[in-house]
Amino acid sequence: MLRFEKHTTLIYALIALAALEFACLAGILIFDSASFQPAASDDMAAPAGTALAADSAAPAWLEPAPALPEEQRAPAGELTAAEILDSARLIAHGMGSLDGETTLNCLEGFRDRYERGVRVFEVDLRLTSDQKVVLRHDWRAGWQRDVSETSIPTAEEFLDKPILNKYTAMSFKDLLYLMRDYPDICIVTDTKFTEAEIVRLQFEAMLQDARELGLSYLFDRMIIQIYSPLMFQVVDSLHHFSYYIYTLYYDGFSRTEEDFRERAAFCRQNQILGLTMWDYWWREDFAPIAAEYGLKVYTHTVNEPEEALALLEGGIGAVYTDELVPDDLAVPPDASGETEGGAETTDEAGDPGSTGPASDDQPSEKEGE
Repeated sequence: MLRFEKHTTLIYALIALAALEFACLAGILIFDSASFQPAASDDMAAPAGTALAADSAAPAWLEPAPALPEEQRAPAGELTAAEILDSARLIAHGMGSLDGETTLNCLEGFRDRYERGVRVFEVDLRLTSDQKVVLRHDWRAGWQRDVSETSIPTAEEFLDKPILNKYTAMSFKDLLYLMRDYPDICIVTDTKFTEAEIVRLQFEAMLQDARELGLSYLFDRMIIQIYSPLMFQVVDSLHHFSYYIYTLYYDGFSRTEEDFRERAAFCRQNQILGLTMWDYWWREDFAPIAAEYGLKVYTHTVNEPEEALALLEGGIGAVYTDELVPDDLAVPPDASGETEGGAETTDEAGDPGSTGPASDDQPSEKEGE
């Protein structure tokens, strides 16, 4: 009996201890709940939908992305890149030369060539240090202050520094605005690189720029230059562009009919408009193969009117040029001083037989695309 009473006392002590612990825990929970409740004050009553207080604002990475503008549509009747290129004989290399400088890719070069009748413009595109796309052939020193191959600028720095202290530098967005404002031009891109990762970065940035402006329809007035089947696969997986040209100078073209036929077959299989090559690679026996596969061939870089005319007559669709404009390809008068239509021409002094002032253009050394 004494043993039982001893155990009973122990049990009661344990029960009492447990009850005390429960009471303490309940008190803590009640206190925390009361302290969590906001004070009953008008200052704390904010209408639904108002912004959070500054000290409780969401971090920047949680903020919703700004809404993109609605995509614009191409104006009715606007020509495509293929239609514009089909009617052209000249492609302004690097948007045309000025004052003896080539591949400037500047606004002034565009305006000069446009006013003189050019409607197809090749543009060189590079990535800046902050992964934006701008119009630039290479990062050579001396064209812009503090810019070189070892000091690549941000997009803002690039646009803030005139080229050669007088020409307007342009971004890819500027190019899109230009295309919107000049609906009768088309652009041939030259993105320079074949490495898959750089290609992906360039074209993702270009696509993003177009989406941010709501101008993605302008890609139908661009012809994307690809340099290998792999590059085509990378680009086309990001976005299926309507028009491509396959340029051969990066891809080990052997200049044989067999190799030309192989490239032509690849173009037809992938609905690529045509092939581009150096002017001295062209052989007239390529012409029937190109016709068989429904392709055109383009050559670069040609700055002599006689050579350009010979290539065009020999089967070339158009030539890339630093210097030439449509008037340079006009048929000259015959020896009698009459034009093809029989009308006699006069110069500014009234002397018959002159076709206008002599060209100041000098033969220029060929340089890479």
